[in-house]
Amino acid sequence: MFRKVFGNVLNWVYPPSCVHCGKAGSLICDDCFSKLPAVGKHYCSRCGKPLMPKHFCRHCGKSEFSFTACRAPYLYDGPVSAMIKGLKYNGTLGLVPILSKLLADFWEENNWAVDIVVPVPLSEKRKAQRGFNQSEVIAGDFSKKTGLSCDPRILMKQRNTLQQVGLTAEERRENLSGAFAAEPSLVKGKRILLMDDVMTTGSTFSECSSVLLNAGAKAVYCLSVATTPIDHRKHKMPDA
Repeated sequence: MFRKVFGNVLNWVYPPSCVHCGKAGSLICDDCFSKLPAVGKHYCSRCGKPLMPKHFCRHCGKSEFSFTACRAPYLYDGPVSAMIKGLKYNGTLGLVPILSKLLADFWEENNWAVDIVVPVPLSEKRKAQRGFNQSEVIAGDFSKKTGLSCDPRILMKQRNTLQQVGLTAEERRENLSGAFAAEPSLVKGKRILLMDDVMTTGSTFSECSSVLLNAGAKAVYCLSVATTPIDHRKHKMPDA
């Protein structure tokens, strides 16, 4: 109760500003919220990347994914990328309820039959540096809103890896190979909803899914707040 009152007083004295446009009053203003870039109705049923009408997914044609399907409600652009960066790099935890609500609303419209939510893990070193795992805090709040259980103990990152930004798809796969481990006693026979903040090439989701399936998971579905668009001129994905 004290923390809530104290937080309200701080917001009154030092009102938050929009992480995208800087307007005072809230972490994401009404105008920017109304401009969240949705993936839209044309998307790949496997990887969830947005598609141009009547085009097939060249991304999936060049990749072998372990997961059953992957979806994201928004493109990693504009106000959405600003919110994710604000959480991830500035530690603005007040954005967590906003991001998890966006996912929960999307989930209610497009839900899969799953048993448990599992966040993509960070290494202990990276988590200590950041102070939290952004995927874990989003997944935890998402589970409260949806009633699904969430267990971050199921999947672990057992070694440090290079930052994925700037790596090619092949380099990303090599970088993540053997980086994750799953607890078979917690995953056997379960349908997993794997959750992350952004999906770029799908390498992280695919590697985690492979580990979960090898540990006995029945199926793995992936959900992220955002996905990077495909450059249809070059059939490439920009980095998150």
